[in-house]
Amino acid sequence: MFTHAPKAKMTAAHDEGAPGDQPPAAGNAGDSHRANDGREVMTVDEEGRTTDAVIATLASVPVDLGRLIEGKSAEDLARPAQDGGWGLVEILPHFRDWEEIIGNRVAAILVEDEPAFEEYDDSLWAIEHGYRDQDTRAAFEEFAERRGALVERLGALGADEWNRVGILPKRGRVTLHWLLNSVCNHDASHVVQARDVLA
Repeated sequence: MFTHAPKAKMTAAHDEGAPGDQPPAAGNAGDSHRANDGREVMTVDEEGRTTDAVIATLASVPVDLGRLIEGKSAEDLARPAQDGGWGLVEILPHFRDWEEIIGNRVAAILVEDEPAFEEYDDSLWAIEHGYRDQDTRAAFEEFAERRGALVERLGALGADEWNRVGILPKRGRVTLHWLLNSVCNHDASHVVQARDVLA
């Protein structure tokens, strides 16, 4: 789901599939198994987050970002990274825009039989979506509202629902658990990026 601009401009590059759809690493979702029909499904391995940990991690991101931007001026939020990469003026709308997509993917996985998802290249969104012309705090509030609704929905899911499957363009069949664990990884990279910008 993520294909970002070159690493020089971004803290981390992501592949299309899910926020944070990176090659497996410690703490990442990266295992696969065969479903009953024999087709491979990407699942969360033993090093990945439990569903409770996924929910807690997702819920923590708006809190962490809110603390980071509290009391910051418009100039602080517009300041680019030291390497010329994104500032908060790009990072926060980026969170908001992906949160809408993630919400739609979660909804589709829960009601459809193995929905196939569109591939996105967000490397030019800052320009195409005009991030620097937007209200950065309003973008954060929209993200926080959407994330709160997602967390509330996830808290009501049963174990079987976490194992429902969607199809990503580059990863193939993935469980909802895998998708959301990957979102946590994506979020973490951008929270670090935001802290670095304000350091």
